[in-house]
Amino acid sequence: MKRVGNAFKGVIGGLIFIVVGVILLWWNEGNNVKNIKTTEEMKASYIDVTSEIIDSSNEGKLIATNGPIIYNGEVIDTIFNVRVDSPLLKRVVEAYQWEEESSTDEDGYTTYTYNKVWKDYIIDSSEFHEGGHDNAFSLPYNNETYVADEVYVGAFKLTKEQASDLSTKGIVKEFDSEEVLEKDYTIHEQYLTTSIDLANPKIGDIRISFEYHDAKELSVLAVQRGDGFEDYESSVEKTVSKMVDGKYNGEQLVTIIEKENKILKWVLRIAGIIASVIGVATILKPISAASSYVPVLGNVVGAAVGLVSLIIGLAISFVVIAIAWIRFRPMIGLILFAAVAVLIVLLIIRSKGKKEEPVVQTQPVVQAEQNSRVEPVQEVQTPQPTPMAPVEETSVQPIVNAPVTPPTLDGLDAQVPEQVVAPVVPEPVVPTPVQGVGTAQPVPVEQTPVQPVQNNTNNQM
Repeated sequence: MKRVGNAFKGVIGGLIFIVVGVILLWWNEGNNVKNIKTTEEMKASYIDVTSEIIDSSNEGKLIATNGPIIYNGEVIDTIFNVRVDSPLLKRVVEAYQWEEESSTDEDGYTTYTYNKVWKDYIIDSSEFHEGGHDNAFSLPYNNETYVADEVYVGAFKLTKEQASDLSTKGIVKEFDSEEVLEKDYTIHEQYLTTSIDLANPKIGDIRISFEYHDAKELSVLAVQRGDGFEDYESSVEKTVSKMVDGKYNGEQLVTIIEKENKILKWVLRIAGIIASVIGVATILKPISAASSYVPVLGNVVGAAVGLVSLIIGLAISFVVIAIAWIRFRPMIGLILFAAVAVLIVLLIIRSKGKKEEPVVQTQPVVQAEQNSRVEPVQEVQTPQPTPMAPVEETSVQPIVNAPVTPPTLDGLDAQVPEQVVAPVVPEPVVPTPVQGVGTAQPVPVEQTPVQPVQNNTNNQM
């Protein structure tokens, strides 16, 4: 029963997950609406300007410009004597150390695993649940950022903070070997390291790398302020500025911002939905835990609980998103709700129509089949009396009116075989009623007066 008890304890955690998911979804939708409004304002207000000169008439306006990056000389890391012809240089110091991870099973038992990783900060091993995984060392050097004194995009000057935000895609691979050896480091490709074998490092090994900005041109979307830039603030209090390596105009820069906002929106939206589903699954976990003692039933109930958790979690998420849209963009939210309502009504009407269709269609088909069966039978039966009438008149009169003489049967000569009528028997015979059309067999009878034969037309037919 420990499994069930632990599952009930997890209900509080499930509620926390749901609350976090709801808050994240609500904030994300509101932030997304603000981003949309901000980019719409930027599209309507930015102006493309040249970076060669500063036009004072654009003071306080949102401008888009691009130009060559200009700076005064090299940047240097004096400790390792690393020099680059760039406006920005970063030193990254990492240590090989232990990292703890935990996982909890259905019975509530938590297991801890320890991995070796490179990190540019020291992980506090004193909080680890198991001993023997100590990070009892410190980084010998700090991470550092070196920025040129003056950095320009054409005639516009970047602040220190703006220059520090430049990309660092360049990697330093050339070092002063004497300076490196003096500090008991070795060179391994782009790293300075204390490790004997960097492919198989040990806990406590250090590696140092250097990154720098290597682009020659820069594009900027920001508000012109004096001879530099500042962030743009929209009517919904969103502050934006954008710097991109390369040469882009204002429309392209706004498009880049829109794409980044969409990626952020979906990442946070999916995270909120997952948190809601996990929360519902955690709350319903006692049900699957109670049924898990019966193997087959446990699997079935577990799958059902998982499906129900997914449906309820999605429902909660979609309701929050819909309400958020009504809150932040009422018209669009109401239109979406109306569209969904119309769709539901149409689906209901269509489903009802499909249920009624078979009843309406099958009745005429059945009647048609019945008619098609009855009519041919009536056509065959009703004409039968018609051909019988003439047969009765023509067949009876010759037999009744003709005198009975031994045994010629004149009226039937055309139908009776020759060998039957040719011989004359001494004793008179009476022909029997004809059983088939055109056939008659004479039989001997007692010597009594012969009565005329009444031919039965019904038997002939």
